[in-house]
Amino acid sequence: MKKKKILIPILLTIIIGLISLIYIAPKKEKAPELKPIILEQPIEKEKNGINIEKLQTDYHNENIIGYIIIPNVVNYPILQTDNNEYYLNHDIEKNQNIKGSIFMDYRVTYNDNKILIYGHSGKEQDLPFLQLNNYDDESFFKDNSTIYLYSKDKVYTYEIFSSYVETKDLDYVNIKSFNGLTWLEHLEKLKDKSNFKKDITLTNDTKILILQTCSMNQSIYSEGGKYKLIIAKLINTEDNLYE
Repeated sequence: MKKKKILIPILLTIIIGLISLIYIAPKKEKAPELKPIILEQPIEKEKNGINIEKLQTDYHNENIIGYIIIPNVVNYPILQTDNNEYYLNHDIEKNQNIKGSIFMDYRVTYNDNKILIYGHSGKEQDLPFLQLNNYDDESFFKDNSTIYLYSKDKVYTYEIFSSYVETKDLDYVNIKSFNGLTWLEHLEKLKDKSNFKKDITLTNDTKILILQTCSMNQSIYSEGGKYKLIIAKLINTEDNLYE
């Protein structure tokens, strides 16, 4: 009887220990949360301008070089460093973050004929450029056609004229040469590839903005996917006046 009395508490202790191992599993470490800067919505444009230097100070990051607003679609700071890899997995405070940031190609400036800006999209996460996939819809394409870029001293207004998914021809990332095409021929090529037609005039003096993210188009995504491109023409430049 004494042996049974001794064995019972020992068995209970073992059972409780096993239950603890089953139910008390270590929590997976979560990626740090991105802290997007959200301006008042809906918004056509930040009338008082945006103080980029203040954002650099607030977020302790000199790589913040601007801000992008597509009313009701994208509202986010733009970063740039000396490569196109760092901000694929770092946020605006330089914390490692799988969501990444919206960033400008390291090869270009606001003064160039072609500006390339990149950002993540994804099937399940709220990523910086996810909403760009809504441009697969023609009504959305027509109703959300204006992009504002803010640099430290200027506001650049762009009009979207092309939206499509690129699966193999990466000529659009070229800055100075375009596989034998002239600049105007290159622009017309980008326009002709659009899923929807836009009545817009392109010339040798036209400057463009290209936004790139991963396509969430199901027919393409299931095959490995490629890039959703939004292409816009510069139509106005004015001073970035802020208080």
